[in-house]
Amino acid sequence: MEIKQTILDKNSCYVEAIPLEVKGLLLHSVGCPVPDAMKFVNTWNPPKNRIVCVHAFINAADGVVYQTLPWDMRARHSGGSANTTHIGVEMCEPASLKYITNFSFECDDIEGAREQVSRVYNAAVELFAYLSDKYSLDPLGENVIISHSEAYYRGLGSDHFDPEHLWNGLGMGYTMDGFRKDVNEGLKRRIWEN
Repeated sequence: MEIKQTILDKNSCYVEAIPLEVKGLLLHSVGCPVPDAMKFVNTWNPPKNRIVCVHAFINAADGVVYQTLPWDMRARHSGGSANTTHIGVEMCEPASLKYITNFSFECDDIEGAREQVSRVYNAAVELFAYLSDKYSLDPLGENVIISHSEAYYRGLGSDHFDPEHLWNGLGMGYTMDGFRKDVNEGLKRRIWEN
């Protein structure tokens, strides 16, 4: 796993520097056809305050993790109370998507899109296994690893549908239960050290 530190030192979340007591990990997908994590890094760190931030973006082309905040600093990513308890990570999405609504899209390169989403999924599994180890989290514990969609349905975040909408729209067969199991297996095997 490659983590590049690209700390957003002008973002209001970094400037405020409110500590985060890490109790869980929240998985997002960006909800737009932007595979390049640096596009977010460059636009989320303006001289003027930006009121949202995540801890990391995962690049779709190569699975590199761009860490944008210290893991133990509060971010604004869930639109709810998960901001005070969860590290937020965004998975970048393929450029071949064309969104029709906030959660439905068309795709003109299904195989290429699936390849990128698979790469980002695997990088997220590795990152979440690493963070689970770092913060002594049980990946299978209640509300420990959740999606933005699950945060909404559990009253911990705003009404988003990611990343399940992406996985379902591309017929990937991924689920959050499967993701948690993959993270748990990765934690047992310490996959980030390989």
